[in-house]
Order: sequence, then structure tokens, then C-alpha cells
Amino acid sequence: MPDIEIVKLKLRRGTDAQRQSVTLEQGEMGYTTDAKRVWVGDGFTPGGHVTGNLVHSPITVGSRTDLTEAALNDIVYDNNLLYQLSGAYAENEDSWAFIGSQTDGTTLDYNANNKLHVLSNSISATNLHPSVVKDNGGLTFNSNDGISANVDNTTIGLTTTGSLSVIQDPIPSNLIGNGLSGGSGEDLGVLTTDSFTFDGLKLEFNNAPVGTVQACAIDYTTVTNGLSVTGNQLGMEVIGGNVVHPFNTAGVDIHGRVTSTESSIVQNLSGTNDGGDYANIFFGSLNADSNDELTVDALSGNGAGSSVAIQLSSAGFIQIASGNNGNFAIPVFKF
Repeated sequence: MPDIEIVKLKLRRGTDAQRQSVTLEQGEMGYTTDAKRVWVGDGFTPGGHVTGNLVHSPITVGSRTDLTEAALNDIVYDNNLLYQLSGAYAENEDSWAFIGSQTDGTTLDYNANNKLHVLSNSISATNLHPSVVKDNGGLTFNSNDGISANVDNTTIGLTTTGSLSVIQDPIPSNLIGNGLSGGSGEDLGVLTTDSFTFDGLKLEFNNAPVGTVQACAIDYTTVTNGLSVTGNQLGMEVIGGNVVHPFNTAGVDIHGRVTSTESSIVQNLSGTNDGGDYANIFFGSLNADSNDELTVDALSGNGAGSSVAIQLSSAGFIQIASGNNGNFAIPVFKF
């Protein structure tokens, strides 16, 4: 079996600072004990050339200029940006070249945190795609003019100042419904009759046409003495008429009707007849005859509805005591 000899080969070594002060011979290798990197000499470059580049860990404290051990073409991630050492001295910022995304500084740029962002007021119409406008959404898009309202210039248009405006074309009169007037260039208004009037631009009730207002629409408090509202009928106030009314009273209401009584006579005189015929009603004037007797020339309405001339003569009086209200005397006449 052949003899095997083991040879231990050691490289020239020292700190990185020592390396930089030594010119390695051509092909000679050196090892930096602090930076832990291998260098190869060319016989005339101080420190030689590094055999491989490093990607340094992202910097969290300090900056890339603190990487004094960095070699040419090393890469480091510093403050969210990527740099490569392109100069001879790592402690100089100018020796580090930025190798991240380039921006135009007009639409895209890096903010204070070195993050890409869109600059304010930087997006123009030429940067937009027509899809930013919804179909039939009331907007339109032009690559030169941008986004605008989609006006038809028939019902909606633009003023000279660029504001939206309703185009005030005359409304056809045939589109005016019941209760309105105007159209086709004339002002719109309320269609009225003589029953209505305008007072201070307010529509008010003036008078009612015949047969349009029923008695039930009348406020009963507006009906004066002698009239009454019953259901949907307006009539004369009834007293007597075979309805029991006390004769001796102590009070009346606003219509002159009896509201309280002291008993005596229990019914007023009535102009009706239980048999359904016309009652006898007398109209006449008082006279004094030759015997100084009081007479009355009268017309009598009899039960048949005809009038008969008669003369009545006084037969005295009927006196009625009414208590607190005093005495009453009723004249009595004879044919």
C-alpha cells in the first residue's frame, strides 16, 4: 500500500486591519480572524481581493456606514432599502449604491419610512383605465379630460361655470293633471272656480256652489236663535208642537228655550191638531163697539185650509197664578 502523508496547510492570517496594511503575493491567501473572510493577493493590491461577497443581516441599530468590514459588492438591507457597496470605503455613504426599486418622484416615491406610496395629486386622466367608471352609472370617462357627469343636454346640462343644471324646457300642457293649470310655457297654478280665492298667495274658500254643502258641515255653534241643525238638515227651532214644555219658568237658554220650571201649566199652546187637520189660527185687530165691548175683526183659518171672516168679542180673562213669577191674564173671546 502506498504511504499517505497528511499535510496541514495554514493560510496567512490576522485582523482585517492588518490585512489592509499587507500586500499579499500573487495567489497568496489570507484570512481575517475578526471578519472571518478569505482574501487572495495579486502582488500589488493592499489586502488582496475577497474570495466571496456577503449579504449582511438587516441593520436594526446604526447604519450601513458602520459595516467597516464590508467588502466591495457586499449587500445589506438598511432601513427598508437594499444597498450594495460599490466604493472602497464602507464608512462613506457615497460608497453604497441603492439597488431597490426606482421611482419617478412624480406619481410614486418613498415616504419617511422608505415605503413606496402614491404621491398626492399625482394620478392624472392618462393614468386611469376606463373601467374606473361604471357603465350607466351617470359618469363618463375621457383619457384627456378625466371623469365627468354624463349629461344629455336635454334634461340635464352644464352651466358656464361647470355646474350641473336642470334644463328648463316648457312642460307640455298635456302633462298637467287634474286640479292644475299652465304648461307649454305658462306658469303652473291651481285650477280654481269662483268658490275659491287667493289671499296672500293662499288658497281660501270663498263661496259654496248650490247643492255642495250639507247641513252636517255647519258648526252648530254658528246657528243663531230660531234655527237648529238636526243630522243633515237645517230647520226652524220648534216649541210647542204637542211636545210638553213647562209654561212657568225660571230660566231660558241662549235660544230662548225653557230650561227650568215651577209647576203649573204643563203644556204650551200648540198650532197642531191631533186629527191631522189644519188648526184654527186667528189673525185680527182690536176694536171698541158701541157698547164699549172689545171686539176683534179676524180671519179664521179653518180645518179645511180656507179663511173665513169673523168677529170676536171679549168675554173676559183667565187669570193664572204662577207663584214666584206672578199672575198671568189670558184674554178670552167669543164668536
